Amino acid sequence: MRFVFLFLLIVGVVFGIGGPWVALNFSGEEIGSWRVYDRPGPYKPVSIVLKAEDAPIRAFVDMQTIRNFIPTTSRTALTAVVTHNGKDVLVETLNYTGSKATNKGSPQGQQVYRDDIGDIDPTEDGEYLFTIGPGDFDGLEVAHVDLVLRKNAVMVDWRILPAGLALIVIGIAGLLFLRRRSKASAPVAPPAPKWGRNG
Repeated sequence: MRFVFLFLLIVGVVFGIGGPWVALNFSGEEIGSWRVYDRPGPYKPVSIVLKAEDAPIRAFVDMQTIRNFIPTTSRTALTAVVTHNGKDVLVETLNYTGSKATNKGSPQGQQVYRDDIGDIDPTEDGEYLFTIGPGDFDGLEVAHVDLVLRKNAVMVDWRILPAGLALIVIGIAGLLFLRRRSKASAPVAPPAPKWGRNG
């Protein structure tokens, strides 16, 4: 039974946490990276030619900050708009609440945060205009902003997330139950003999 619950725990972690995260951030092949902001600015729109055969194309925005900042859903760090033939394809506000900061270049380097704009799918042949701008996050000191595109990205099926989390809960609960039962059924050691005149 221990193996069964351990297996459920591993499967839950893979499908509930690891799989969606890997598919979202690393699936497909990188098309390229474009610098859209250098301090002190301004933000520069970028026009990129995309191909239909590369769909779905996933767009990320990497932001380097001068100092650490605490992301919050109530404040927008950056805004992003993607247009094609004068029509909005993606419109997104980026707050980086799900982003894990990494240090670029060295452990003492600037903090880099990544958030995704979304997927361009279907994609039509032609030019797409990517416009990144500042949000309403007061006091946020941005050093650099890069647009990163990946082609043929794997679509994340978020319906598997609740199932994965449920397997994690079942696996942990089962392992704890088995541990408590094994402790309860363990033989009790007899008391040590007493030595002496009255023993």
